[in-house]
Amino acid sequence: MKLKPLGERVILKPIESEEKTKSGIYLPKSEDKKQGRVVEIGTMKDGTLMPLQKGDTVLYGGYSNEEIELDGEKFLIVEFKDILAKIEGEK
Repeated sequence: MKLKPLGERVILKPIESEEKTKSGIYLPKSEDKKQGRVVEIGTMKDGTLMPLQKGDTVLYGGYSNEEIELDGEKFLIVEFKDILAKIEGEK
């Protein structure tokens, strides 16, 4: 099944933060560092494409993100305005 976001929304695959450091210390999960990989993008209100591509890694915020599960995988539907930054140099 394929998801296509409507309007100014982006579908992300959440990236779980590391739970263990390189030296073996376990860390609690942090909600401060919300990262996700872009799976699908919608369109802007004027019909143009968003400045994101599939596979980009982004930081996102907001509290109204919609979490869904499809074929056993978790995804987030995030409004474009809640995308804070694109992480470049990391794929």
